[in-house]
Amino acid sequence: MPSFKTITVIACLSAAAVSAPFNACGQTAPTPAGIGFTHKSTSEFSYVANSNIKLGAVNLGAIDTTHSRLRYGASFQTSDSYSWRIGAEWERHAFGLPAGSMLPNTLNSIALNLGDTWRINDKWTLQLEADPGIYSDLEDIGIEDFNAPLSFRALYFHRPNLIWTFAVIANMKNEFPVIGGIGARWLPTDKVTVDILLPRPQISYQLSDKARLFAGAELKGGGYRVAENFGTLVGRPDLNDQDLSYREIRAGAGINWKFTNKLSAVVEGGWVIDRRFKFRDRNLQFNGDGAGYFQIALKGSY
Repeated sequence: MPSFKTITVIACLSAAAVSAPFNACGQTAPTPAGIGFTHKSTSEFSYVANSNIKLGAVNLGAIDTTHSRLRYGASFQTSDSYSWRIGAEWERHAFGLPAGSMLPNTLNSIALNLGDTWRINDKWTLQLEADPGIYSDLEDIGIEDFNAPLSFRALYFHRPNLIWTFAVIANMKNEFPVIGGIGARWLPTDKVTVDILLPRPQISYQLSDKARLFAGAELKGGGYRVAENFGTLVGRPDLNDQDLSYREIRAGAGINWKFTNKLSAVVEGGWVIDRRFKFRDRNLQFNGDGAGYFQIALKGSY
């Protein structure tokens, strides 16, 4: 019979949104029903090197990207079959842009992270998560900058080492407002884990008690609102007060090093296969060439 601890940990690995809500991934094990409380913090920094960005066939010049994220959240287990989560997150994409690129210098999000997990029976667990907050260039903040990405996931325990996930994600500011799919987490051995899960499918190998090696892909980005006068400032008034989606597809490898049971660091590097901006309502898309990236993160659970 799968335990509530196992269900909660696996559920957190099922995130399938570009802007994934806070979840219990990496937290310490829940304590007995009714008194469970754990919390987690993450700080993350990455850099994507210069590469050309194009509008159609026109080369606009080189762009680089700096990504920063801070996250804190707490998980409360109130019974053997239910837990809820609350947290907050700040995320920022900063761009080194060529002149005349018609793109904002930064894209930002400041959001709450809310979630619920229900264990229906020994086979099924359901999750509902939301990220209400501000998603914009932060040049002028209004009601149009508010968004609340939602995700619903169902987990099915097929075998002790195989869990299927079924997800539907809604984010009205993204290029594709509603997406869904089927994923899985498979443990072929006690050292190897295969996650076929967006936004971060990967395979990992437990090298030692302290070190875990991994390789895979990652989808980063989200949907944001630009300022009311943004288009006027870049010579395209039709881009004023528009939604802009940003997307990176990364492929890389790295190591997760555990200093203690409560503190770990993740270092990775690889290649950004795709870097894309799109004003969906104006059918205007900017495509970036491939580029190398480096990322480091520090994670703590208490």
